[in-house]
Amino acid sequence: MMALKNIFLMIFFLGVGNFLLAQTSNQKDYIVKGNQNYEQLDYSKAEAQYRAALAEEENSIKANFNLGNALYQQQKYEQSRTHYDKVVRNRKASESDKSKAYHNIGKTYLDEKKPDKAVENFKEALKLNPNDDETRYNYALAKKMLEEQENQQQNQDSENNNEESESQNNQNKNKEQQENQNSDNNRQQQQQDNQQQQQNNEQQQQNNAIQSSDSGQQSREEEPEMEMTADELRQQSILEAIGQQERETLRKIMDQRAKGKRSKTEKDW
Repeated sequence: MMALKNIFLMIFFLGVGNFLLAQTSNQKDYIVKGNQNYEQLDYSKAEAQYRAALAEEENSIKANFNLGNALYQQQKYEQSRTHYDKVVRNRKASESDKSKAYHNIGKTYLDEKKPDKAVENFKEALKLNPNDDETRYNYALAKKMLEEQENQQQNQDSENNNEESESQNNQNKNKEQQENQNSDNNRQQQQQDNQQQQQNNEQQQQNNAIQSSDSGQQSREEEPEMEMTADELRQQSILEAIGQQERETLRKIMDQRAKGKRSKTEKDW
């Protein structure tokens, strides 16, 4: 895997020619030692040497680029991009230097499984150097990875939509079942209420019948106690008068009979 990374990473050491003549001897020494450490795969020591060189000249294209490489090999991708970016933004950097910096920035994103950003940087590198086969290869690799991610995302979205749809269907089904259950409960309750109302009506009718019967009986029992009308009083007076006369007549007859018997029993002298 490490060897594969070295194939696709633009690893180079900028020439020391006229550029290094303008640098201090200390900076030159730091860069040379850093390159030696890098070739020995001792990337942490190489990092220290390149940082020492940048302490002498912070805008050094060579020191920034090589430090980016040392950080990349330690999988410090974000830090490495910081130094590659300094090369890209350096006005003194050549198109070749910037193309290599863009290439390596794209490689850091590719290793982080961020193909969208990798594609952008490889594309910038190709604009500056269209004939770079390594950049073209990595660009195609990043596009393929991006396509796979998009397909995977679409499939995931489709699965999520299916799950959401199924969940919604289940919710609707549960809701429908609940509504049906509620409807059944309401019908049962309505039937019970109707039965109870019917029983109450029948009971009320029975109570009314009993009350009506009691009232009729009471009325009949109270009839003798009703007050007599004027005609009834007059008739009763007549009957009483007739009765009185009959009693007087009967008394007279009884008296007469009694006298007749006494006269017959008298002695005839």
